[in-house]
Amino acid sequence: MRTPAATKTRASRYPIPRNPHPQRDIKGFESLVDELSMAMTRAPAAAVDREIESWLGKICQALDLDRSGIYERDAPDQQVRVTHTWVRVDVPPFPQNFDPEKVLKTLTDWVLAGNSFTFSHPGEIPEDMPDASLFVERYGPKASVVLPMWAGDRVIGAASFDKLRSARQWSPELLHHLAFAVRLFGSAIERKQSEMALQTAQTNLRIASRRNTMSELVASLAHEINQPLGAILSNLGGVGRLLSRKNAEPAMALAAISNAIEDTKRAAEIIRRIRFMFTRHAPHKTALDIEALAAEVVQLIAGEAASRKIRVQIEVVASVPRIIGDRVELQQCVMNLLINALDATAEIKHHHREVTIKIGPEKTRWIRVSVCDNGVGIDPSVANRLFEPFVTTKSEGMGMGLFVIRSIVQNHGGKIWATANPDRGTTFSFTLPAAQKRFAQVSKRA
Repeated sequence: MRTPAATKTRASRYPIPRNPHPQRDIKGFESLVDELSMAMTRAPAAAVDREIESWLGKICQALDLDRSGIYERDAPDQQVRVTHTWVRVDVPPFPQNFDPEKVLKTLTDWVLAGNSFTFSHPGEIPEDMPDASLFVERYGPKASVVLPMWAGDRVIGAASFDKLRSARQWSPELLHHLAFAVRLFGSAIERKQSEMALQTAQTNLRIASRRNTMSELVASLAHEINQPLGAILSNLGGVGRLLSRKNAEPAMALAAISNAIEDTKRAAEIIRRIRFMFTRHAPHKTALDIEALAAEVVQLIAGEAASRKIRVQIEVVASVPRIIGDRVELQQCVMNLLINALDATAEIKHHHREVTIKIGPEKTRWIRVSVCDNGVGIDPSVANRLFEPFVTTKSEGMGMGLFVIRSIVQNHGGKIWATANPDRGTTFSFTLPAAQKRFAQVSKRA
């Protein structure tokens, strides 16, 4: 704790109110910190910020304080920023665009080095911290505590608690409980940052998987897009010939132009679907027709399947309800499984090459999607590690496709597994939650 060398001559100007019941207040605050500990432990990552701001207010109200703030930095060489604040209604807020490292450079360095800074009245501010004195003169706290915010064995920021209306005593026991409360905030923030980093890494992994899959779709895309482009050229060539002959059949020319327009729209739609599938987007779960989604993916890889002479079909049990999921992520699941199935099937020599997508109920409120092939089957050396990262039997594979699929399926609440077919090939299956009728109707209207 930072303690000034001599402040008695100035202290007389700042009478410090005496608390007639210090132990009772300490016990009450100790109970509050116990509640804070449970709240921070239970709070999911998305709710940590909201909980911290709420508890800053509860702490200030319990201790009759006027203002508090949390300051964070992502790394020792990163800038410190204000992330959470609480201010009593009748007191001035934090300065706009407040930068602790510019306004309070000396104090910020001191606290981020793991030290506490406390004064019960402005006369206690040490002379070697002139920026703190200037801050107090300008923004008015009469008593303040600034504590390092620890997360494990490192300081990730600081917390301040201010009394603006009058001076105030800080007992060692009270400071101990405050430091513990700030450490709870630090642990919750560290957990939130870790989960956010994991989500970012998973998102980047999925984007990388989509981009890698793109190279395997080149042949299919060329086939799909060249079809409407060829039709457009044919129709426009016909119109040109009619015009060169001083067209006496306007209906035929209009029909050719109309066909060219429709083919242009078809090519644009193919490109739009591909661009949407391979761009970064925030996950958005809604009610989806899983059969229609699978059909879209089958259409995208139709050219690749045709070039390998592999038949792809969809079998659906009657009256399958809509499912809940993110369209782009589930497209990626079906796409990756289909490409894997095409690769496995292409290696067999016989002429009957087939991949089937089967969709049907798994159990109450769940739908199963299976991709079955009659290919070479699973290599026994990796059969038990299929869904682990960097496990692959492809010479140029990264071993991330099935790992990403498993992550997506699990984020939807489902599970995924692989089984060897009785005759030949492999079936990969995963489950998805069925949409409740009310949710499905709202999504359909939307």
